[in-house]
This record gives sequence, C-alpha cells and structure tokens, in this order.
Amino acid sequence: MTESEEQLPLSGIKVFELGIAIASPFCGKLMAYFGADVIKIESRTSPDIVRLLGSAWLKDREELASIASDTSPYVSEMNASKRSVGLELKTDQGRATAMQVLAECDVFLANFGARALADLGFDYESVKAVKPDIVYVQLPGFGSNPGTPYYPFVAWGPNQAPLVGMDDFTGHSDDPPAGIATVAPPDYMSALHAAIATLTGLEQRDLTGEGVHVDISQFETTLALLGPFVMDYDLTGAIPSRMGNRSMWGAPQGVYPCSGTENWIAISATDEDDWRAVRTLAGNAIDQMFDDAALRMEHQDQLDEEMASWTAAFQVDDLVDRLQTLGVAAHTVSTNEDLLHDTHVMSRGWYQVADSKRLGRDVFSNCAVRLDQTPGRWTHAGPSMGQHTREVLQSFVGLSDTQIDELIDAEAAFEAIAPETVTSRPWDDWIHMFIPGVDDARDL
Repeated sequence: MTESEEQLPLSGIKVFELGIAIASPFCGKLMAYFGADVIKIESRTSPDIVRLLGSAWLKDREELASIASDTSPYVSEMNASKRSVGLELKTDQGRATAMQVLAECDVFLANFGARALADLGFDYESVKAVKPDIVYVQLPGFGSNPGTPYYPFVAWGPNQAPLVGMDDFTGHSDDPPAGIATVAPPDYMSALHAAIATLTGLEQRDLTGEGVHVDISQFETTLALLGPFVMDYDLTGAIPSRMGNRSMWGAPQGVYPCSGTENWIAISATDEDDWRAVRTLAGNAIDQMFDDAALRMEHQDQLDEEMASWTAAFQVDDLVDRLQTLGVAAHTVSTNEDLLHDTHVMSRGWYQVADSKRLGRDVFSNCAVRLDQTPGRWTHAGPSMGQHTREVLQSFVGLSDTQIDELIDAEAAFEAIAPETVTSRPWDDWIHMFIPGVDDARDL
C-alpha cells in the first residue's frame, strides 16, 4: 500500500457487497474510491444485470461472445476499483466460503430483496452470527420488516418513481404522466443514503464496539425527494399538477427553440429583474402586456409562443451568452455529445480512464466528492467477472490453490472466463477527443 492510499478516509475498511444494478453498487463504488477494499460477490447462474447488457459493438464478433459480460459500460461505471469474486451462494460450499470472506469484513452491503437475502441465509441475524460487529446495510425496495404491507414486493429504480408519485409530477399538463426510467433517480438516491448510513454505522461501531443493522427502504428514499409536495398537501390539501418545464412561482420558464435543427435553450426569468433583462433583448418581439407579472402567469401559453418565435431567430450559443451577461438563468439544452466536450466537465476531470484486464483500459465517471487533504483514487476499471476469486480466497480465507480448485470443480466458485482474451472499445483510437492528455491507442 502506498503512502497516499494509507491516507484515504476508508483505508483498511473491507466491504462485502451483494450488489446488482445501481443502488448498492454505486454506494460501493464511492467507498472503493475513498480507499475501502470492496469485494463484489458475483454469480454466473444469477448474474448482475449489468453483466447481461454486454456491448453493441460485440454483436458481430462471435469470437468474443464468451466475454460479453465483461464489456458493458456499466461494469466500470458501477464497479471501478472493486474486486470481483465468483461464488455461487445457492450452493452449500459457495455460501460457506462467502461467510468465511464475510467474517473478515467490516461492512455488509446489499440491495437484494429482503426475502431473497433471508432465503440465501444472509439476513442480519445469520451474518451477525459470523461477524458480531458487522455494519449490515441493506437496501430492499420496501425495508426488511415482514409485517409491513409492501414487504413481499420486489422493486427496481424505475418502478419506484411511479409508486411514490414522481411520475405524476413529470410531463406536460395535457399529457399522461411521463416516466423517467432511463435515469432511475431512485437508485442513486438510495445509494447516497446508503453511503451516509454506512459511514454512520462505522462510527457507531468504532465508538461502541458493536455492529448495527441499517435497513434502508428505497421507497422511502425516493419519497424523500418529494417532501415539500407531501407537506403542502398535508397542510393545505393542494395537489400540484404536471406543468412541463414551467414554474409555480413565475414566468417565463421553459425550453425554447433556436436557429437550426434541434437546438434548444432553457430560460428561467421568473422575477421582475430577469424579465426586464429579457425585455431589453426582445424589445417589441414580445407583447408589452407581459410586463405585468400576473398576466405572464395567466397567459403562459401565449407567452411561451411569443418567446419561442423570438428565440428561434438566434444561434443558441449567442443567445445564451447575451442572457447570461444580463444575469438571466439560461443555458443550452445539452446533448450527450455536448457534455463530452463541456469545458467545465473536462476541467473537473469527470471522465476517468483506468486499466482493465479485459479491455486494456476503460472509461467511467469520476466521483463528484472532492476532499482536498485525502483525495480518492481509482486503482482499476471494472473487473472481469470472477477476476479476483483466487487472490481473495487466498488472502481472506487462507485457502490453498488445491482447495480453490476443488470449489471450482464443484461449481461453487469460478474465475474469469478466458483471462488471456483482451480486446478494446471502439473509442480507443480517438479517446483524446473527450479526455485531453490521454493518448490514442495507436500512439501507445
């Protein structure tokens, strides 16, 4: 361990992760960045969904089909700096070996359903029996209390949003509720709650010597996003309706077209100072009646039409600059391509490149939290499935190569498929375009 690694906030902390998709894997990734040794337990018979996605560029390369599970961009996005251990927990030997690994860990982290954990024998009481001071953090959809109404249900991020009413707020007033499944904010909210809870649990253990059971309901972490609306209803009975991009406090606020194809500007000018600045630029292009704030709110459809007619005459970057210069909140509606070249994103080093046993190197998002005295680090990109099975079972459990081979022969454990097979992503020849200072493959 280097001197810088010793100084990381979570150096020496060992995390046993039963994570799938986003919720607990994202929490584990944050912990790994700040120095924790995160052991991700994986299964071939019930693989993490990110392993099932693969990559589109492999579809015509049959010779690489066997390693497709290592190539999804989400593998690195959710699992950078973790170690992957292949154990089949539905086998007696695999479960017993996992418990031996767990006995050496500080944190148990899982977003399996509560019933699934119990069925596997990894409920809190079972884990506590092996590691009494464990910080046990679970993120089932609806908590782990069998007496609650939703306990039997399974859930994932995209279906949490409609359950708590988030989708009912999303969309335009004349349209049905709009889903937000492509982003799944509930997963990320749950992960952030879990990160805070894990640190709190570790502090309690250090102060008292006792472990703790942290039971996080993803349903409730999602509901927490809507606190003001819930309280408003409780106090006034008000039920807000969908309003598209508009604001309940003032107008105009929305997304408007600019010159060219699919060029859009987002403008929020909801107070009098902002409106006067818009008027300075727009002149008579917008009816003078809208100088009355009440009329701007009352006739928003007409206002938006006139705003759109006015903005359509501008190049989007030009209008953004003019409005921002006057102090109006305005910005280009960025595409994914725009973000690749965004100067702020690039200056913050958001896109990271790290070594990958399977891909040579891979790209993933950086951590948004920066600690000036103890910055984190990425040791490697997402691991191949089962890449670290042997080294972890040797170092944590003390198993010999012969004993590990026996587990593999019994299909209770596995290692990476074809570890000698290395390929590269299509961007390897032009990576410098979005990560300055990183050489293209042909230049290496």
